[in-house]
Amino acid sequence: MLKTPGWEMMIVWYFFLGGIAGGAYFTAAVADNFGSARDGRVARVGYLLSLPLVAICGVLLILDLGVPMRFLNMMRAFKFWDPMSIGAWALGVFGLFAVVSSVLSFSTSEPRIALRRKIGLVGILFGFFLASYTGVLLSATALPPWNGGRLMGALFLASGASTGMAAISLILFLTGASAGDGWDRVKRADRFAMVFELVVLALFLFVLGSAGAPLVSGHLAPLFWGGLVVAGLIIPLVLELSLHGARATAAISPVLVLVGGFVLRYVMVMSVHT
Repeated sequence: MLKTPGWEMMIVWYFFLGGIAGGAYFTAAVADNFGSARDGRVARVGYLLSLPLVAICGVLLILDLGVPMRFLNMMRAFKFWDPMSIGAWALGVFGLFAVVSSVLSFSTSEPRIALRRKIGLVGILFGFFLASYTGVLLSATALPPWNGGRLMGALFLASGASTGMAAISLILFLTGASAGDGWDRVKRADRFAMVFELVVLALFLFVLGSAGAPLVSGHLAPLFWGGLVVAGLIIPLVLELSLHGARATAAISPVLVLVGGFVLRYVMVMSVHT
């Protein structure tokens, strides 16, 4: 009999915050390298947001391991055959990129700005890895329904991009920076991310087939369909497309996207306990 892993709420939060961190860093680096000078606020918010989130992820990982020395032991030597070692190292390396990019985001020196942009392009790779790795880790297990979810890594990556952009747009709105072009571009990018996530989710369920019963028809189904699909994707997407530019939806839509991103990780982790 396969042993169910003891992954509870700390790991759900680890998956969720790690996805936001990766998505926020990706958004910041793209805005930094390919945006205009008006996108500087987006880049700074994205870099600064990724830093505390990746730090919290490190704390959650250490707490889940139970003994801090276990985390230190994993960091002493890289073991490519050990998924936990890969994850710990990816988190640590991405954390370094987040620290450097955050510090350099305050610089007005052209050489340092150029350096920050180059660092950001490399850091994107580790952000992508952090956002998608958790899904790949789940799908690599022998436990149903995870073992049938070959697209789970892509789904978590799409969700990470969407939630990262949503978090940035929400911060820009709350700090009064939602009147610029940078905010509008983030909102447009998040719409594409939501559409992409819906497509990947549909493909994921198709590939999963009958193994996805705990999600689509079990006791987690109301949360899956209502919290993730309807409230977390369809409603914010409809709000964005039908009420484009309306201030009333400026905070509602990103909050719903963030809720949907959390529900996605929750139902995926808890589905193995059904």
